[in-house]
Amino acid sequence: MATSDTNSLLTWGVLGTGGIAGKVLTVGIRRAGHTVLAVGSRSAASAQAFADKFTITKAYGSYQEVLDDGEIDAVYIALPSALHKEWTLKAAKAKKHILCEKPVAPFTEDVVEMVEACKAAGVVFLDGTFFKHHPRNILIKDMVDAGELGDVSSVFSQFSCDARDMAADAIRHRPDMERTGALGDMGWYTIRFGLHVYGYELPERVIGTIVKRHPETGACTHFIGQLHFANNRIALFDTSFAQADSQRTHISGTKAILALDDAFVPWKGLIDMKNPSAFIAPLQDTFEISTKAGVWETRSVAMHGVVEEVMMVRDLAACVDGTKSWEAWAEETIVIHRVIDALWESAELGSVPVVVKK
Repeated sequence: MATSDTNSLLTWGVLGTGGIAGKVLTVGIRRAGHTVLAVGSRSAASAQAFADKFTITKAYGSYQEVLDDGEIDAVYIALPSALHKEWTLKAAKAKKHILCEKPVAPFTEDVVEMVEACKAAGVVFLDGTFFKHHPRNILIKDMVDAGELGDVSSVFSQFSCDARDMAADAIRHRPDMERTGALGDMGWYTIRFGLHVYGYELPERVIGTIVKRHPETGACTHFIGQLHFANNRIALFDTSFAQADSQRTHISGTKAILALDDAFVPWKGLIDMKNPSAFIAPLQDTFEISTKAGVWETRSVAMHGVVEEVMMVRDLAACVDGTKSWEAWAEETIVIHRVIDALWESAELGSVPVVVKK
């Protein structure tokens, strides 16, 4: 493990060879100055093909071999969520720091077990939510807390994409691999945004609706949810694999409304998954605020050519160094999963209100 002027520079192994793995290692891990040394897959051929494409020194035909590599400091777990618990527990036992894709696991109890295992092993665990680390979202929360929007009582988020041509056997369409489908996938972001605004306070009750399922596999492809908080506050969201691309988000207060049209993956930060190395990072990102009907002011946040994926990796390294607390972020991850579990229960019961378990 090397060091920089700011924090440690880790040597990484990647578990999984999907598109998200290539994106994160290219524009996140490497651009943060870290080294990607190894990749593991279920087959040696798949690992070697990925290693050749992304110029990775070591290609292993199993995930365990990555964990057994003494040169590896941290692993990025880019596997289906049904496999996250197994490989997080094994990585913690191997004393590797962990960046784990989301949803983190099928059930909240699994997430709690994973976090506790990492605490016991003395390793960092961080879920792979990019926008959590974006300075724009930090600024927005500061504005809410400072009362710039007045009393906030409503948050609405929509995150959707048109993936209707996605194969029936794709991971997103397999309930055995991704239990809650669109809810745990793109819905993770919308839920997290609402919880972020309200300081990760648990809602008193939630209502969830599965609008559409995949015709062959039964996987959830469109989900709508309501999070009801104390004092008549609400967060609403709409997430889908079968609608036009959208990331519209509104925060409504008594003094102002704040709006984003790229809340989760800034449009200026869109990365070609087939060629992530060609991406040029933006100098700034923006949002809008209105205090008068029909009048919107655009505000900007300096990015200095750095994207949220890099900020996420830097934050994990800061946790390794002890300058930031991963445990506090892990508690946020657990809250998100408690809400997802309750929303899914509500939907399966016919969209009845469900109290979120503490």
